[in-house]
Amino acid sequence: MNPKTILVLAASAAALSLPLVGYAQPYYGQSSGYQSQYGQPGYQSQYGQPRGDWYGRRARFRGYPEFRQIEAHIRGEINDGARDDLLAPEDVADFNQQLRAIQLREQQEYRSHGWNLPQDDRAAIRSQLDTLDSLVDQTRDEP
Repeated sequence: MNPKTILVLAASAAALSLPLVGYAQPYYGQSSGYQSQYGQPGYQSQYGQPRGDWYGRRARFRGYPEFRQIEAHIRGEINDGARDDLLAPEDVADFNQQLRAIQLREQQEYRSHGWNLPQDDRAAIRSQLDTLDSLVDQTRDEP
């Protein structure tokens, strides 16, 4: 190729790529006509709360954080009672089923209210967990 042909090809390539320059996104910190709301200071999701337990591309609700500790405590007592033969197998299955039902209610409330759980629902879930905790304790202490 001679220098004249190379120059013509370079000029053609530059002319063809010029319209695409307008579509290029600016570097971080540069201004453009489009500003994303994500990443801006103070951004909150459309649900009013910062995003919680989100993994990868799919959202996964793992329960309200305020109930996780008591749920783990109940689950631990059930497992300890089963391991130490303080709970019968049918009691273990029943308690696990009751705990799962409470967690399903949490998921239903999350679908209805998102992270803004109303006080009456919060109190009802807390009451169910406390009742289950005391029931597990009473059953473990029986002779």
